[in-house]
Amino acid sequence: MHLKVSGIDEAGRGSVFGSLIVVGVTLDEESLNNLVKSGLKDSKLFSGSQGQKKRVKLALRIQELALESKIIEIPAYKIDRTLANRPKDNLNFLEIRKIGQIVNELSSEDITIDSISKPLYFRKHLITHLNRLDKSLTIKMESHKPGATSFSIRGAGSDLKRIVISEKADRIYPIVSAASCVAKYVRDKHLREIEKTWNLPPFCLGQGYPNEKDSKVMNFLQKYHEDIQNRRFPFIRYSWSWLPLQKIVRAPLKTLEEFLDGQKNED
Repeated sequence: MHLKVSGIDEAGRGSVFGSLIVVGVTLDEESLNNLVKSGLKDSKLFSGSQGQKKRVKLALRIQELALESKIIEIPAYKIDRTLANRPKDNLNFLEIRKIGQIVNELSSEDITIDSISKPLYFRKHLITHLNRLDKSLTIKMESHKPGATSFSIRGAGSDLKRIVISEKADRIYPIVSAASCVAKYVRDKHLREIEKTWNLPPFCLGQGYPNEKDSKVMNFLQKYHEDIQNRRFPFIRYSWSWLPLQKIVRAPLKTLEEFLDGQKNED
């Protein structure tokens, strides 16, 4: 039987629209090698319409071949709620908790994670959270080198898991590239579903990231500025410091009389 490996990555950490998606996938080495031959790489390295089509095709194939697939969605409103509790809580801690959940659920003995911060900081807080999930864990520190660190865990009656935390793991380790492609695919699909659910113009949320050069995104801000100001849309990360968004969010709310006057002027 071929060895199996797992990778964990996310998509949407810096987005202003849509959820942050955290993905863990497990593949056997033969399947992973075949995916590499088919062009598997970090999701951010696919460019142009043809590149995006290839990434989608790979993401679907990865999901077909995956021995395990764990997908966690962190909605924008939950991120805002977390950031409102700083410094007690923050986005790093929130994401580490979700990554820890996936590590705990994966059965693979070899798990590699794309680090969201300096690896030693990441390792420290991930171990703290894993201990909360399982008080019986035995933890053994392993190697540390610039940009990467590793440790192993074993619970009572469970197999040993070796965990590698690495910066740019999505470019270095194919299994993390696989998780990256799935996370990107799931998130892009999620954005299009939001537009349909809210009856918004197609692609008005773009890729979900702040982009003043995207006319559809800027038109969305202009057309729906009152809904945005009143925080009607739960898929917007209102805590994001993007100036075009904050100009709307921080503007004084209109009184009913001002709103009605504005409607008359428009008529």
